[in-house]
Formats: sequence, C-alpha cells, structure tokens
Amino acid sequence: MKTYDVDRKLREIGEETLPEIPDIVRRRQDEVYASLVDLPMQSRSGPSFRFRKARRAALTTAAAATIALIGGLGGSMVSPAMAESLKSIPLIGSIFKLAGDLGLQAAEENGLADEPEASATHGGVTLRIPQLVYDGTRLSMAVTRDGEGFDGGIMEFESTGNGTHAIYPKGAIHSFDVLIDGRSVQGEAGRREIGLSGKPTSDPNSAIYELTAYSLTGEPGPILPDSFLLTATIGLEGIEEPFVFQLPVRKNTDQRVASFSETREWKGNKVTLEQIEFTPITTKVSFNITSNDKEARFLRNNLMFELWDDRDRMLGLVGGFGFFDNDEQRKMINKLLFDRFADAPETVTLKAFLSETEGPSVSTGGYKVDSNGELIKKYVKELEITVPVERAGLDKLYDISK
Repeated sequence: MKTYDVDRKLREIGEETLPEIPDIVRRRQDEVYASLVDLPMQSRSGPSFRFRKARRAALTTAAAATIALIGGLGGSMVSPAMAESLKSIPLIGSIFKLAGDLGLQAAEENGLADEPEASATHGGVTLRIPQLVYDGTRLSMAVTRDGEGFDGGIMEFESTGNGTHAIYPKGAIHSFDVLIDGRSVQGEAGRREIGLSGKPTSDPNSAIYELTAYSLTGEPGPILPDSFLLTATIGLEGIEEPFVFQLPVRKNTDQRVASFSETREWKGNKVTLEQIEFTPITTKVSFNITSNDKEARFLRNNLMFELWDDRDRMLGLVGGFGFFDNDEQRKMINKLLFDRFADAPETVTLKAFLSETEGPSVSTGGYKVDSNGELIKKYVKELEITVPVERAGLDKLYDISK
C-alpha cells in the first residue's frame, strides 16, 4: 500500500475518534509524565547531569502504558476489517502522526519533517530513521526496526537492582549516542547540556528519540546551530556491531519569544517567570525559584509545574531540567519543554502543585493516585502565574501552511 493510502486511512479513523478520545488520553499521559519527570540538579561547577535510572525506567514504563491505553481505545472504534488491514501497513512515513504529540503531528501534516531515508543493516536486522524534525529547541527522530527473532519491543527492558541495572531482550535498543558536527557537546565548558530521551509508540518496532539542548548559564540565545551534522550510534541487544547514522539536520521552523518578569511567593519560595519560547512544535518555559531557607528549599524540591491555556487545556510535558545558580543552592533555574498549543491562546498559565507520595519520598514509595489512576495533586494557587501572549503573532507562527 502506498504512503498516501496510509495517510488517507489514518485520517478517516481520526475523524471518527478525535472529538472525544484524545483529550482523555492526553490528560492521562500528561499527568503521568508530569509526575515522573526528574529534574536533575547541580551547581555550575558540579558533575554532568544524569537522570536516575530508576526514575527513567518508571517513565518509560508509564509511557508504554499510556500508549497501550491509546491503542486499546482506538481499537474499540475501528471495524475488524480495518483493524486487520492496518496490521500490515508499515508505519514508515507516519510515525509522528501516531506519537501522541501535537507538535510532531503538526510537523508531519505541514511538511516540516525531513525524510532522510537513512538505514543500516547488521545481523539480519535493519534500523531506519525515516523522519526527523528540528525546531531549534528539540530534535525528534523516528527510529524503526525490521527483522526477525526479536524477544521484545524496540524499547523494552526489565529494571533490576532497584532500578540501577537494566536487562534488555534481544533486538531492544540498549545504547544511543550522538555527536554534533563530529564532537560531543555534553557539559562543554560548563555552558550547555544535551539531553537525549526515548519514548515508545503503539508499534513495538518503532520509537521516537529526542535531543534537547539547554544553556547552563541562563543566558538567552541558541544552544545548537541552525544546521549541523548529527552522528547517531545505536546499539541493539544481540547485535554486536552498532548501527551508525550520519544525518544532516536543519532548523525547520520560526520562533517567537515572549519575555516576562512576573513573580509569586509562597512559604519562603519566590517563583519568577522569565521567558516563554514558542515554535510550531514546542513551547519552552524558563523560570527560576529562589528559596529563603532550608524549609523553603525542601518544599521547592517537591514542586512540579504545568502549563495551561486560556481554555483550561493542559499541555503535554516533553522534558526539562533545573540547575542551581551557585553552590549555596538558593536559586534554581528551570527550563521545561512542553508540547505546542492546539491553537493560539490569549493568555497562558504556569501552575505549581505538590503530589502526595506513598512513602517518605518518591524513591521509596512512588506517587499516590486516586481510584481512577489519576495523580493526586495539591495545587499551590499562591504560585500560579497567568500572562498575556500576542495571539496574532502566535497565530501566524502556528499557521505553517502560509
């Protein structure tokens, strides 16, 4: 079946289910990501940032569960004949559409995604990178796997040793390393950090990996160039030789930046919203938290944040991190990446909340959920910040077709 036939079928299915299902699924997905994302912290002179393996394993498991939920809901609304037909359709060329990420879907639908047609074969297994998109804030790559004899999904693994070790089934990705223009830029000169994360899709043979860059000085401006050569080296369990790809990357979108100086205070913590960067794919929020004393810092370290529009819709969390301004850890600078807005709002709201844990901390007990499996949140209204945005300019940015 040709690619355009696949797209037509997917659109027909989407027209039947989109009015109700996505909001339910996305809300569950967003809350899971918001509750599990770890904000690694350090002073400027400290070691490189690292996500704790236990938390990363939990995030991957939660993402897989969310994707399974999407598949279950969607499958109940597709005719048996259509479901059987879709089983044989290759996902190459349409993975971004099935990612549950509005920004990636917009990139696919509006021709922003490049199609490098990159592939490598070792041991009877072929890996491909059929799509990638870069908006200056995050680089997203679709990865697919073809072959036989796999023992699990492309991103499947079992966490052992309290999350400190992982056991991968045959055919699963166990390593993913990148170079930018032939060199690593992680922790370069203490000024910037590259984050790499992966998430599964509804197809066990495909995944999406994302590269994000942050300034460790809090200085504005681009971290990565508008174009560069990406070298990706991927290791599969059971395949001795790594899969190496060299991919030319270019910035595909425009950007709008809104600066603020809005501050809210609560129990010794002062939150200041400084900047929001918009692209047709991603929304990046920069804010800092200044804490007066040890008690305030304890509360600060348990705060989580969400971004909402003026129609009471919460954005999906893509990633992010925080770092301390100095060794005293009094001021923490935060950079959070969210999905794009469905349409341009007139105002946006940064919300802070605390979540109850089963044990003394997340590492010992995890987060509490209600009878519906939803995260139990206690919003801190004193720290809520609502700011206006230039709707006309954002409309123009989002209207990629013109």
